Amino acid sequence: MRFFKSIFNALSLLVLLAGCDQQAMLEKFIPKEESAIAKQVLSQLATKNYADVEKQLDPSIRNASARAALEQMAALFPPAEPKSVTTVGANTHTASDVTTYNLTFEHEFSNLWLLTNVVLQRRDAQVTILGLHVKPMKQSLKELNRFTFEGKGIRHYLVFALAITVPLFIVFSLILCFKTPVENRKWLWLLFIALGFVQLSLNWTDGSYGVQLISFVLLGAGIFSAGPYAPTVISIAFPLGAVIFLFKRRSLMVGNTA
Repeated sequence: MRFFKSIFNALSLLVLLAGCDQQAMLEKFIPKEESAIAKQVLSQLATKNYADVEKQLDPSIRNASARAALEQMAALFPPAEPKSVTTVGANTHTASDVTTYNLTFEHEFSNLWLLTNVVLQRRDAQVTILGLHVKPMKQSLKELNRFTFEGKGIRHYLVFALAITVPLFIVFSLILCFKTPVENRKWLWLLFIALGFVQLSLNWTDGSYGVQLISFVLLGAGIFSAGPYAPTVISIAFPLGAVIFLFKRRSLMVGNTA
């Protein structure tokens, strides 16, 4: 247990450090002007200033039901000012002369959080609202996606154990291959052993998983997060090269006549 606790602490530190780097990277890609516009729109929505929000709606979503949708979203905002508004997602896409900005914010209040999303479209000098969404949350994204074993099931423990065991097994096989007098093209065996095949990825937050049949994973495992507020994804892959090498090792050795 002490060994697994040490590994868990090391992985937690790596996730934390990666999150710091990703936060700095996210800040660089946030469009400042459009972010300010989006925050202003959300402020107008929170204060029920529907007329000003409607003026900015793109013609494609400006219809008879727009006011009712705005009222439903505005009702989710508490009357108090938020403690903080943090940009947790930013994506920019340009096609021809139109640029779309997809911006996501987290609003912290005294006893709840709101996840808001504003999609802006810039055509020439005009900026319009292409989408607007508000979702209440009981905890922050960082807390929701925190890397922890609390409340996790057997699937999480199994993937975590394999994410440790598979790389150790591959490293052991690499060392053994390096020391083994293989007659021809040892480097091909080393490359084959170093890769895991058929990737299984587990979303650590919600336990969902996916399988990629055509995939190669260095050392057979990896840990990844799409951003500082995104869930951690642990990937494992079958160490096919290592297994085959161990079975064929004796027959591959120089001088073996078997």
